[in-house]
Amino acid sequence: MKIAIGLLVLVVLLVGGVLALPFLVDLNKYQERYKPLIEEALNRKVQLQDIRLTVWPRIGARVAGFSVLDDPAFSSGPFASLSSLDVGVKLMPLLSGKVEVEEITLHSPVLTVIKNKNGVLNASTIGRKGMPVPEKPSRAPIPSTEGPLKLLALLAVDRVSVDGGKLTYRDLSSATPTEYVLQDLELLLRDVRLGQTPNLHVATLVQPFNLPVKLDGTFGPLRETMDIDAINFQLGMGKTEFTITGNAAGNDATVNISSPGINTANLPMSLPLKQPVEIRDLKIIAEIKGQEAKLNSLSFRLFDGEVKGQGKMIAGAEVPPFKGSVALQGLQLGPALKAVAETPVSISGTTGADLSLQGKGFSMPDLTKALEGTGHLAVKDGKIEGVNILQEVADALKVAGISMGDAKATAFSTVETDLAIKQGVINVQRLLMDSHDFQATGGGTVGFDQKLNLIVNLNLSQDVSQKISAASPVVKIAMKEGRLSLPLTITGTAQAPSYGVDVKGLTGKVQEQVKKKVEEAVGGLLKGTTKPEDLKKEGQELLKGLFGR
Repeated sequence: MKIAIGLLVLVVLLVGGVLALPFLVDLNKYQERYKPLIEEALNRKVQLQDIRLTVWPRIGARVAGFSVLDDPAFSSGPFASLSSLDVGVKLMPLLSGKVEVEEITLHSPVLTVIKNKNGVLNASTIGRKGMPVPEKPSRAPIPSTEGPLKLLALLAVDRVSVDGGKLTYRDLSSATPTEYVLQDLELLLRDVRLGQTPNLHVATLVQPFNLPVKLDGTFGPLRETMDIDAINFQLGMGKTEFTITGNAAGNDATVNISSPGINTANLPMSLPLKQPVEIRDLKIIAEIKGQEAKLNSLSFRLFDGEVKGQGKMIAGAEVPPFKGSVALQGLQLGPALKAVAETPVSISGTTGADLSLQGKGFSMPDLTKALEGTGHLAVKDGKIEGVNILQEVADALKVAGISMGDAKATAFSTVETDLAIKQGVINVQRLLMDSHDFQATGGGTVGFDQKLNLIVNLNLSQDVSQKISAASPVVKIAMKEGRLSLPLTITGTAQAPSYGVDVKGLTGKVQEQVKKKVEEAVGGLLKGTTKPEDLKKEGQELLKGLFGR
């Protein structure tokens, strides 16, 4: 009995001693030793309110009021802060004199990322000692291999978690400053050890879009450098799912992205579309080498057709230069145009195109100024809804009492043209349009501001030519081999096009015909083959043919 009582007393004393450790051992006195090490690793000033031992629910330490101050060049507030940080260690290794971290938990962390007016991130100088902030960088900041990832990799942790976090991104580089917030941030990172492949889970709500985002997957194995042999993630953005794979070595990386389907209505950014667009079978293969981002392959299905592309961009400049090419095959033009703009005139048909483009920047003013390119466009078996070209020709000629059909549309079998883009203008070259009732050739310009300036030569079919010339004898003079050839002008805008017949061109043909007749008559008189009476008769017939009387 005495032995049992003694053992019980010993257990109570041991338990009491363990429970009293947090009150007996003051870890704050060690701040002067480890705080400078943290500040040197982060290249930031660090603040700690309190640090003490914990014995429940596990043996470890709790840090309260931890803050990492921002770079003074950006702000005087904290770059990162958290209400408390719990570090738990394993008991058995501890009894043998070894410290193995089992879990790190960050409670309510707050992180603020700022891009200043010169386009530099406050995160770019973390872990980069002696790196001044440039006034206006010529390229994007290169991530440091001496930063937090290396610090995390050097730890041996079974579990790192974040609950109730908040990340704010503030962009001051644009004319209108913007701010995005990741709220209710949850993070769970397992198996954080050198040589192992951590498992990552992230969930958050992106504001101001109210968009739920979830990321799950693995990356690794961890090394002291930034090199990652394999990245495998599943990214969910609202109702859209992405698969992301790749690898990274230093400042270079290769990324593969795929998605079975993307609806633009579910994307967080606002796109210049009149109605949602469905993108299917998205596949992207890209690589980053220093400041160059290269799109090796892009493919997806859109409006029943296939889109393929490739290109590259140099990051970091205020207006980044880019160069690329795009190929379209089998795309249905009607739904595509309706998704982009609402106009009284629309074009349907199956479209194919090849475009090569280069420029600087992605805003409309930058594209208008710097975008250049060439290409070829072809549309098969389509219809121009909202305009009957033959009726417009008849109206422009002021031909009374003639109708070219009731439908306000123009069907065609082929429309082909070469394109050249420069300084906000699309030059339409070698335009060819084949229809049952006419063939059109010509060219002109279409501006980014939708202004039209096109001149096409219409070669009408024999049936249509006879119909128009019968109602307007003046037009007969433009006939050649039983067909009318008329110069048609298209001006105005894409939303309100205007059609007209080039009267000067038509008058020129009349003059040519009259001149030809006069030359023939004079030649006949000189040769004696034509009598004055015959000349008078021919002149009357010519005038009657020209003016109908």
